[in-house]
Amino acid sequence: MDFIFANSPYVWILLGITLLFSEFLLPGTFVMFLGIGAIFTGILTRLVPLEFYNQVVVWVVSSLVSILVGGSAVKRFFKSESSVDPFIQDDFLNQIVPVETDILVKRHGGKIRFQGTLWDAVSTDSKIPKGNFVRILSRENLTFTVEQVDS
Repeated sequence: MDFIFANSPYVWILLGITLLFSEFLLPGTFVMFLGIGAIFTGILTRLVPLEFYNQVVVWVVSSLVSILVGGSAVKRFFKSESSVDPFIQDDFLNQIVPVETDILVKRHGGKIRFQGTLWDAVSTDSKIPKGNFVRILSRENLTFTVEQVDS
């Protein structure tokens, strides 16, 4: 253990390099910023002798700064784009589907079965019990708004 504390700058730098390379295996860019913070901590610890607890504080602070600064830089250089494909149809509109779990009025928790998958559903006017059929009126993200169908 004394060996690690005696060589802590090199341990931090090795940890940082390991985190940077692990970014290739893990999705997202979060681990890269932790690695940058670790490398910074190793360099600072090499220049200025710090206690271990101070090194951890430097790592946390430098990682947070690199996340904030690097995250905004990543967003600036790799802008996300969204587009509307005119060929995609709202094929779910007016479909009649079964209720799998009681659907509540303007509250999540109800489920319908559509295209072999369970989806969240809400009703705008009345509670719809399991076993009934509903008509899909609209969709917001992964939740359908439905109305009961008279059988």
